[in-house]
Amino acid sequence: MAKKRQGLPLETETAWYILLNLGDIVATWALLKRDSGFVESNPIARWFFHEWGFRGMIWFKLGMVALVVTIAQVVARKNEPLARTLLVFGCIAVGCVFLYSYWLGTHS
Repeated sequence: MAKKRQGLPLETETAWYILLNLGDIVATWALLKRDSGFVESNPIARWFFHEWGFRGMIWFKLGMVALVVTIAQVVARKNEPLARTLLVFGCIAVGCVFLYSYWLGTHS
C-alpha cells in the first residue's frame, strides 16, 4: 500500500506568502531602479539597501520571509488556526504593499 504524502502544514498559505514577498521584491526593484526619488519605506530594509545595495536588501527581505515561515510552522504544531491567521495576515499586509508599489509604478 502506498504511503500518503505528508506535507508541511499550511502549504498553500506559506506558498502565497512567499510568492507575494517575491512580488514585493520585484516591485521594489522596479521602483528603485528608476532613480526617480522612490525610497524603500521600511527603515531596516532601507538601511540594508544603503549599506549593501539591492542585494543586501533582498537578503534581508528573504531572511524575514524565512523567519515568519519558520515561526508559522512552529506555531502550527501546537495551534494551526493561529499559524494560519499569522500567514493570512502576512499575505494581506504584503499584498497591500505590493499593490501600492504597483500603483506607484503605474501612476508616476
